[in-house]
Amino acid sequence: MAEIESREDKPLPGIEYSEIHIPDEDNLGTGIFTTVLEPRATAKINPIISAIRNVPVFQLIVNINSAENEVTVLLGKADNSPASSREVFMMPKIFDASMTHRLDAIFKDWKITELKMNGDNLEKVAN
Repeated sequence: MAEIESREDKPLPGIEYSEIHIPDEDNLGTGIFTTVLEPRATAKINPIISAIRNVPVFQLIVNINSAENEVTVLLGKADNSPASSREVFMMPKIFDASMTHRLDAIFKDWKITELKMNGDNLEKVAN
């Protein structure tokens, strides 16, 4: 029942770092995936995609589309099967692209339960 923690600095342009925390290695479907955007990243790059993958057992993708003011989060196995969970969230109406922003995708039992930006819950888009 060991924890899994992994951090990658500057994995892609616009991302300061990404980090995964899974409290129980026997339950990969529960944890938090954090993405920290560099200042002005959303003003220069669209969309910004942050992902973590462990083939074939796990993948989580966060797609930040500032032009549409939406963030899509996909969670599932990295075995070419459909995502087990997909949620779309609205970015804040007041968004300062010049600042660093932290997104925390929270998942439990292979379902995306919430997305926080700088500690605040983002609203889910109705499906």
